[in-house]
Amino acid sequence: MRIAFIARAARFSPNSVGKDMAILAATRRQLQAMGYDCADIVAEDRPTANIGETDAYVSMGRSQDTLNWLGGYERQGIPVVNSTASVMLCNQRMLLTRVLEDEVAVPPHIGGNGYWVKRGYGSAETADDVRYAKDRREAERMAAELRERGIVEVEVRAHVPGDVVKFYAVRGTDFFRCYYPGDDGDWKFGSERHNGKPCHYAFDEDALRRMTARAADVANLDIYGGDCVIRSDGQPVLVDLNDWPSFARCRDEAAMAIAQRVEQRMSEKTTV
Repeated sequence: MRIAFIARAARFSPNSVGKDMAILAATRRQLQAMGYDCADIVAEDRPTANIGETDAYVSMGRSQDTLNWLGGYERQGIPVVNSTASVMLCNQRMLLTRVLEDEVAVPPHIGGNGYWVKRGYGSAETADDVRYAKDRREAERMAAELRERGIVEVEVRAHVPGDVVKFYAVRGTDFFRCYYPGDDGDWKFGSERHNGKPCHYAFDEDALRRMTARAADVANLDIYGGDCVIRSDGQPVLVDLNDWPSFARCRDEAAMAIAQRVEQRMSEKTTV
């Protein structure tokens, strides 16, 4: 069975082009080792008509043209990981948050600790696409500046104080990893001290895993990651959910899990 691979355009990978390519290449190597015929990786900005007959697509693409093109193959019953519908939902940040807030804890609209102003549609492409405002008035000014740049949809959510935790997971597998930004991930969450530094807020890692898995189920994401904030009471709040993160800290393990998920999706196709 033949599998095609679509790389993400550089504009959707600010400061992460090499990392994103690395996880896709590692996944391709893993699938090759499992005996699959793996096509060369093709950039989503290049013409894709010459890929040929394919049994599945493993795609990091985010452009609407790429998603429209892959959607045609999905309608023929060919698996695409992640599905085009899930990526389009992730592109619609405002809609995604509204969909998720009935299922998991997300940042509120009003708060007393500042606000985050974000591009409401598509991925952040510059540093100005995500900005912190000290109060509501400043947040409204920043939102207006984004709209002046032609970004019509702008999301404003209250800042949630606490510890940021980054997570990475693969649906349908046991793979789940979470880390504090800048930490090597080799110490236990909630431990009293690490290298002489004060501890973070203690939290239940299994509860975090269940919450993020629920969010992925709602969005129908197979390969996902994002950011949570752990509040002082230990409760997690989901602040970002992404399709296909780079898995830089756990790439080899992630590639094995992603290959397993791709195989599951292909098996589902053959048993329909």
